[in-house]
Amino acid sequence: MKKFFVLVLTTVFLASFGFSQVDFTLFGLYDLNLSYPGTVELDSDVEAVVPAFYDEWQAFFDAALEQQGGIGFGGRIAFNITPAIGIEGSLEYIMAETSFTEGIVDDLLDKMESIGYGNFMEIANESGGNIMRYYGNVVFNIPSPGNMTPYITAGIGITQFKMTEETGPEILADRSATQETIHIFYENASALTFNGGGGIKMLFTPNIGLRIDARVFYCNPEFKQKFYEKFWGIVVFNDVESLIQSGAHIDANLNVGFFARF
Repeated sequence: MKKFFVLVLTTVFLASFGFSQVDFTLFGLYDLNLSYPGTVELDSDVEAVVPAFYDEWQAFFDAALEQQGGIGFGGRIAFNITPAIGIEGSLEYIMAETSFTEGIVDDLLDKMESIGYGNFMEIANESGGNIMRYYGNVVFNIPSPGNMTPYITAGIGITQFKMTEETGPEILADRSATQETIHIFYENASALTFNGGGGIKMLFTPNIGLRIDARVFYCNPEFKQKFYEKFWGIVVFNDVESLIQSGAHIDANLNVGFFARF
């Protein structure tokens, strides 16, 4: 949020030095994941223990995460350097949850039930968290008659994936009879992100308009899994970084909003 206020103050400052056209946009959006990281680097100590687990547990030491689509909202501040070129800063909050891949939680719960350990599982969050994006872009307006202005845009920023313990994907199993505990969860992640796309701005009055915008976002995040295991009261792993799931993350984003021009 601090970054957003910095963008506001910067825009106001520049406007005071002669930038006469400033746009403030509020928009809603839908975000769809097109490609998700699938490369896994497993800690060697954890890897040595995994064969002792049931197959249904082993699935969580692979590429176990994926992303659901989600709606969101955001704000954008833009000003034109010339009628053809502008720069802008954007902030987005997206209710797109990170989830375990389809079926692996149900398979684990069914396995625990089948061997009489149905009460072994205390928490099994299949999904959770959200996404935040902060980015700046250059906008190239395409001259057009009337009140409609098409444009293309490209930029760079940061994507934050929120998936911390108790809010994101998480497995917690606790069996008091053997003092056995297994806990798997993930850390938040941030990644440098590139985006590009285009859209159209339509003015209803000299100062109020509608903006429709489509973009693709590309980054290479590292999702770090944490693993805790205790058996017969002895801590085997104490929140170790058990694996890293990494690779290309690509989202498509469609947003529609109203803007005010000053």
